[in-house]
Amino acid sequence: MAEWNGSVCGAINATSCWNKTLTCALDSPSPRILSILQVLVLSLYFVFGLGLNCFLVFVVLWYKELRRREFALVLQVIAADLISVIFVFPAIVITRLTGLWSLLGSTWCSLLGFVQVFLASFRYTSMFLLAFDRLNMVFFPFVYPSHSNKIVISLTAVVWVLSLLLAIIPLGIRCYGFQVSIGICSVSTTCSSECRFYRYVLDSVVYTSGALLPFIFYSLMFLKSRQMNNRIRVIVSDSLVDESNKRARRTYLLLFVSLIGCTVPQITLLFLAPLKNSRYGEIYSTYSGMSVTLLYTVVLLDPLVILKHQDVRRCALKLLRTLKMGFKGVFPAADVHPTSSVAPLESDQCSYTTRVVTSLPH
Repeated sequence: MAEWNGSVCGAINATSCWNKTLTCALDSPSPRILSILQVLVLSLYFVFGLGLNCFLVFVVLWYKELRRREFALVLQVIAADLISVIFVFPAIVITRLTGLWSLLGSTWCSLLGFVQVFLASFRYTSMFLLAFDRLNMVFFPFVYPSHSNKIVISLTAVVWVLSLLLAIIPLGIRCYGFQVSIGICSVSTTCSSECRFYRYVLDSVVYTSGALLPFIFYSLMFLKSRQMNNRIRVIVSDSLVDESNKRARRTYLLLFVSLIGCTVPQITLLFLAPLKNSRYGEIYSTYSGMSVTLLYTVVLLDPLVILKHQDVRRCALKLLRTLKMGFKGVFPAADVHPTSSVAPLESDQCSYTTRVVTSLPH
């Protein structure tokens, strides 16, 4: 362990070996095959995450119907995922391919550690805010709307301040370090007892507020939705109710996968931290690399969950049809004569009230 640390430090410079900001978190490297696999998976995340999140940003900003409070909160989550894809993923890939942090240095280590912690905190606390807003709309539909804007603005300010504080505090107590097992700088549990305690506090706040509580909120909304759908069977056809329940189950399943597959491995990793510098260090490093790769699937799961929203889905389909028609205009094919006289949607509307809604998939 000491010899390996020395070789890495020597590749950077003689003094940075004692720079706690950079080296206090040096641990056992992951197996080479895992590093290669992580590079391939993160490359796929980069391509599809960048595409999906950029597409959603364009849809939400383009259509006036989506310019409302709940989608402003959605944009916060998308923005956090998008910035993570652009800045954090390339840094992990670089360190995985080279095996060294020397290409960026200790300053960039602290900076990217700050960015990574801020984005993770901001994304998870924004998920709490979004789930809290939806929960109140479902359970207090006649009271909450009159106070919703003030509540959301106040809580959004709290989210920004809390996320900044959670990312700034490790700079003050010098807890950011390069973790070789996951290929990124983050808050390390091996820097000091203060850093270890802070990491427990950080993960407890972030994962409880941003994963566990939203899952509980959406569970309550899912049960409420099923209860309401069963009540309206007397006035709505069973097929519509069954389709609504099916959509709700699919959305709930995605949320469950996000909690179990992305968040739980990170929580268990925190309790396995004592193994980091023991004889089981290589096992810890392997599990650590796998868990952080699973964690970043949120950049794909978040847009998929958001696309399950019926308003977003309708507008996304409208945009795709528009792009398809434009593509056919540039590259005309054989003439196709429509058999329906359904009127087209307005350029800035994606509402059920238009006559074309009956032809859209649900």
